[in-house]
Amino acid sequence: MYIIICNLALSDLIYSTVISPKLIQSYLLDLNAIQFHVCFIQMYFLHFAGSVDSFMMLVMAIDRYVSICFPLRYPALITNKNAQILCTVAWILAAISPLSPVIFAAVLPYCGPNKINHLYCENGSVTRLACTDTTFNIMFSVIVGCIVLIIPFFIILLSYLKIIITVLKIATSEGRKKVFYTCSTQLIVISIFFIPRLFVYIALVAGFYMPDVARVSLGVIYCLLPPLANPVIYTFRTKEIKQFIFKLFKLKTVVPREDTMGAVSA
Repeated sequence: MYIIICNLALSDLIYSTVISPKLIQSYLLDLNAIQFHVCFIQMYFLHFAGSVDSFMMLVMAIDRYVSICFPLRYPALITNKNAQILCTVAWILAAISPLSPVIFAAVLPYCGPNKINHLYCENGSVTRLACTDTTFNIMFSVIVGCIVLIIPFFIILLSYLKIIITVLKIATSEGRKKVFYTCSTQLIVISIFFIPRLFVYIALVAGFYMPDVARVSLGVIYCLLPPLANPVIYTFRTKEIKQFIFKLFKLKTVVPREDTMGAVSA
């Protein structure tokens, strides 16, 4: 579990680092322009970090599924080595998935004005600026989005459905409470990550009109809220981490030295 949390934390760090500096520069210095090639670099790392988060949520769901549905086999199936392999595969898939959409968007002809109604360079906003037919690019991006976002989300839903069925079979209420407490952390993180993205994605595919302000606001929320919320959630929902932090910041009582005490007594 800690291996997965560390990988998720690293992904969140990349996510916020890709977006936050440009946002700060835009608001504080009123510098809203970004170089052409830098825009596509930002686009790649933005979708790369989002893909890592999506696949890492799937790894977390697999970990919870095995631990609850196959508790006796969990130590043999989810070893540290296997957890590292799963996380490595998640990083590799996440690094590959945005490559083609970003490259296809970069080679399109852009005639200007190259202005997007967003706070960062995302594939959909930039592709629409091209002065050519972008139907293929949009459809290809939708397919990649299904692979990266929707497929892991449905697998996660199925795994937690199985977990709920298994939990309901537990005889004692104390056992059910313990399992629900364990899974609630992952459910909170998954909800924060997937729900805003799915809303924007479904609205895009269905052709639902969304005002620019709402779209930009949701984009900022689902890019910056998970990196902000995940450390807080895992810190105060994981017993060992919470105990370590309390121990680290615990005030220590200063004990006076013997010679000082003797001097005071005298």
